[in-house]
Amino acid sequence: MVRVLVRRDFVEKMKELLKEVQEEVEWDFYEGEGYKEKLLSEKWDVVLGEKILDLEDTIFVDDFKTLLLGVQLAVKKKECDRLRSKYALLFYTPELQGSVIKRTLFQVQKYYNSYNVFALVAEKGVHKHAYVEFVTNGEYVQLTYHDKISFSKNSATLFIDDVPSDFRVPEISGRKIVLGMETVPRDLPYVFVPPLRERKADIPYMLDGVLKSLQLKGKVVKVDEDLLDLLMNYHWPGNTQEFLEKVHLILLEGDPFEQVKILLENVEKISTLNFKEFMDAAVSYIEKRVIEKALEESGGSRRKACEMLGMNYKTLSYKVKKYGLD
Repeated sequence: MVRVLVRRDFVEKMKELLKEVQEEVEWDFYEGEGYKEKLLSEKWDVVLGEKILDLEDTIFVDDFKTLLLGVQLAVKKKECDRLRSKYALLFYTPELQGSVIKRTLFQVQKYYNSYNVFALVAEKGVHKHAYVEFVTNGEYVQLTYHDKISFSKNSATLFIDDVPSDFRVPEISGRKIVLGMETVPRDLPYVFVPPLRERKADIPYMLDGVLKSLQLKGKVVKVDEDLLDLLMNYHWPGNTQEFLEKVHLILLEGDPFEQVKILLENVEKISTLNFKEFMDAAVSYIEKRVIEKALEESGGSRRKACEMLGMNYKTLSYKVKKYGLD
C-alpha cells in the first residue's frame, strides 16, 4: 500500500484522482502548522507539499498533475520491491532451494490465490513459514495454535502453525488463513510439502546456501563429491531444520569421524534410512580422508603411509587409485 499525504483543503479538488488510484493508495491529510509534525511522525511515499525535510524514499510534489505521476511511480516501486523480495526468498531461503521443491511452492501459490483457508501439511522440521513468506511477500502474521487463539490480528493473512487436523476455522471475511499441520485435515483443501528425504535432488542447492552463509562470516569451506554423497545418502528425519543445524557443524569440523558422528547424533527415526547405502558412503568418506591425511603426513611416501595405517602396499595402492589420490 502506497501512503500519500496532502493538505486537507485539497480533498474536493482530488475526487477524480482518488477514484483512479484509491485501491492502491492510503491517503492522509494535514492542516497548516501541523505539516512538519505529520511529516516526522509517519513514513510517506508521496507528499503534496513543500520539501522542508530531506526524507529518504519520499517523493515531494507541488501540484495535482505531478501528484498523480508521483503516486503511479510509488505504486510501481512497491511492486518492484515485492518482486525483489520474492526473488530473494526464492534463491536464498534454504527451504525453497532446488527444482523439486519449486513444484510444491507453485502449488502453494495456486492454493493461496484460490482459497481463503487452506492447510500446509508437513513433518516437523519443514520450514512451512517460508512458503507463506513467499506467497504473501512477507505480509502476514504468524501465530502458534492454542485453545483461545485470536483471529483479530490486523493482517490480510494469518499463518497459524501446529494446528490439529480437526480444527474448524471460524468464518472470517476478507482474510486469508493458512494452517500449518502435521496430518491431513478433514474438510479443508491442503498442500502436502514432501519431507527432505523425498526431494534429495534439492540438497546440493541447499548446501550451496549454507556455504554462502559461512562465506559471509569469513569462513572458507571446501565441499567435495564424497561429502555430498554422504549428505545425499542420509535420510534427514528432522528435515530442513536438521539439515541446517548439522551441516553447519559438519562443515566446520575437520575430523571425518566426527563429521559422520554429527550426522548420526540424536537420530530418532532410523526406519527411512537405507542403511547399506549410507554405511558405504560413510566408510568411503572416512577412508578417503584418512588415507589422504596419511599420505600428506608421510610426504607422499606410500610405504610410510602403509605403516601409519596398518595397511599392506597393494591395498593402499588400490584405494589411492579408487579415490583419485595419485
